[in-house]
Amino acid sequence: MEEYTSLSTLKTLVEKKIKRKVLVKVMWNETEKITLFITPNMKINSFIFDQKDGYLFYDNEGKLVEKTIPCILPEENLVDGKVALEGSKGGKIRINGEHLSNEDIAFLTS
Repeated sequence: MEEYTSLSTLKTLVEKKIKRKVLVKVMWNETEKITLFITPNMKINSFIFDQKDGYLFYDNEGKLVEKTIPCILPEENLVDGKVALEGSKGGKIRINGEHLSNEDIAFLTS
């Protein structure tokens, strides 16, 4: 059974795990739309998806963003305004590159 949570609950969990405030930024290109949870000082202007490297993000000057994005939420994980904890293609949500733990899932579903 698929489990869902709200976007604000996921934002709270991301802030708790990275111990910093985060902004929610929605971006799209010709092929997809993604939701990013970023720190306020991150300047991201565009992105592409590379089969080898995954998502690559660029700043306003066209330079590759080297900092780790705290959480990337693909379009497949958003269903009717709620966050599916496991995407339709099997993609799981990661925070700072780590999969959600059982504690994280319990926090999100409570």
